[in-house]
Amino acid sequence: MKLPRGKQRTFGSRVLRTLIPRVVGFAAISSALLVGQAMAVTPSSAPIDSVPSVAPVWSAAIQAAHPGCVPSAQWPAGKPASAVIAHRFSDDSTDRIAFGTAWALNHDTSESNDVWVLGVCP
Repeated sequence: MKLPRGKQRTFGSRVLRTLIPRVVGFAAISSALLVGQAMAVTPSSAPIDSVPSVAPVWSAAIQAAHPGCVPSAQWPAGKPASAVIAHRFSDDSTDRIAFGTAWALNHDTSESNDVWVLGVCP
């Protein structure tokens, strides 16, 4: 739309003609991003039925069954261990297993055979 030569636009008119399209574009893009963020689902937000309500802990009974082993919190960091005391959730058992076996169970693709390390044995 051409204005006659003698007519100049006011400052307010120029500001409105510049800002309104940018505000509308910003609102449309922001709305799309917010809707996308709200629709995103992370795997950790899904309910997990297999999470134990009470975590297994080191006890005097475990200490008596496995002399020489200590709770994992008391083991010096960086010192290799030959075996660990691990709790299996699949059969609710606590056993001494080789460190390599525990590592393999916790780092394979299946979560059904993971173990909870309670203690460490030299």
